[in-house]
Amino acid sequence: MPDTTVHINCFKWGALYSADDVNRLRGIFARQLTIPHVFHCVTNEIENLRSDIVTHPLPDFSFTGRDCGNGRKLAIFMPDFLGLQGKLMVQIDIDMVLIGNVDFLFDRPEDDFMIARGRNQASNTRGHSAVQRLRVGALPHLWGDFLADPDGVVYRCQHHRGAPGHVSDQRYLDWKLEEMPIFEEGSVVYFRQDYSAFASDVLPDGEAVPPEGARIVSFAGRIEPQMVMNGPYDTCRHAPFVARHWIE
Repeated sequence: MPDTTVHINCFKWGALYSADDVNRLRGIFARQLTIPHVFHCVTNEIENLRSDIVTHPLPDFSFTGRDCGNGRKLAIFMPDFLGLQGKLMVQIDIDMVLIGNVDFLFDRPEDDFMIARGRNQASNTRGHSAVQRLRVGALPHLWGDFLADPDGVVYRCQHHRGAPGHVSDQRYLDWKLEEMPIFEEGSVVYFRQDYSAFASDVLPDGEAVPPEGARIVSFAGRIEPQMVMNGPYDTCRHAPFVARHWIE
């Protein structure tokens, strides 16, 4: 029988996220993904991670003296990344809140790459790299081209759609990929855009309610889930759905 197990991966470096955050994400996937799967974390800090998380060391990015930013995440395009050549793998950021079944992430297996829609496709990027799905080893040129000229990639990403002064994996993919298949519309949504979370002058009234059909909420940007799970924060509405779903 062929091995139909799928894979989930996240990266953890620096102090922004804790082992508890990774454990929480793993627990959410255990509830919301019914397909047999393995959960991976690429990190040099394995203390206090759950025993059902497979850990891997961070790649060495000492080959460039410039800020590699999220360039670490481009390692997913290595041939045989994590020893998963030919397998389907979802790469996801740690600050995603899964609020429904996410089996859809593995729909359309004939597509070697899929990604969430961009927050603002006109002025930002077509895709949002916080949630992407690939067949490992299918797009090795993305990693090879980065390795061949990392400083050039840093420079190019600085000038693609107004990117920050480091490698943005999201803008790199937008630049390098002519075609970018997108997950089902409405399945991945953005807290700040899709929940009318912001008001310009006053704290918004009411609660942030998930749009119908949403299954993953991205907290991309300056707002983290814990900021709004118990009440409003700054100009963001209270999001009680976070407290219900963002638990290990």
